[in-house]
Amino acid sequence: MAEGDRWPSNEVTHSPDQVEIVASTATPFEFSGFSQPAQKEFPAWTGWDVLVIPCITVLAILLCSMIGLGIARTLPAYHGMTVAELAQEPLIVVGSQLASYPLVIAFIALLVRRRSGEPFATAIRWNWPKRAIWFYASGIVLAFSVEGIAHFLPIPKSLPMDKFFNDAPSAYLMAFFGILFAPVLEELFFRGILYPTLRRRLGLVSAVLLTAAAFAAIHGAQLGYAWAPILSIFIVGLVLTLIRERTGSVAAGVLTHSGYNFTLFALLWIGSDHFRHLEKLTS
Repeated sequence: MAEGDRWPSNEVTHSPDQVEIVASTATPFEFSGFSQPAQKEFPAWTGWDVLVIPCITVLAILLCSMIGLGIARTLPAYHGMTVAELAQEPLIVVGSQLASYPLVIAFIALLVRRRSGEPFATAIRWNWPKRAIWFYASGIVLAFSVEGIAHFLPIPKSLPMDKFFNDAPSAYLMAFFGILFAPVLEELFFRGILYPTLRRRLGLVSAVLLTAAAFAAIHGAQLGYAWAPILSIFIVGLVLTLIRERTGSVAAGVLTHSGYNFTLFALLWIGSDHFRHLEKLTS
């Protein structure tokens, strides 16, 4: 080979422009241990799952009611009463619901964990707020505000739910149930399960309105389906749903809901002389 001749080189030469193009289009090396996990869809549950929960709730209440009726028939205080009469007793009715709610909450937790693969509190967006006391206080303000609006509405003097306040023990049980248990289950279902499902499918406005309407509808029987008290509950549901949207926290709604119910029972406790004169409800 003559001097100056060379073997063909295996090196590839590029112009600066070509180098820049290659660098910008190259796929970076990824190692699975450092790659970002796939974003999980929220919510992980479906509309069918939402429909199953009320069915489970009804079944749980029926089961606990049957057990409660069986126990009541063995107690001296209820001797001689028919099953139909026992089924109207406030202590039995409220006690059965009180016993059924933990079962329903456990079912919701199981369903959410199976669908999402995440811890229940994370998947449901529990997100306990830093200033919890402010949300409880907002429930108190909400109660006084709604009560103020109710003064301008034709609220019936007597409602079907008044039968649960026949005596002091029933009233105290209702207060215990309404302040501690009802807000948890109702917020888990309406603002934790139902609202995000509607939000994903229908958008913000429709989801807020439909969630508030569904929340008011389940209280319809207790309120005799009178439009004025149902409107009041709709307003409460609207505020609770907006709190869920604004904070991204189900727990914030639970605190507000509990504060709202606490205020109503506190006003009733004061107005009835510590639940000793419940006849004032209809006076």
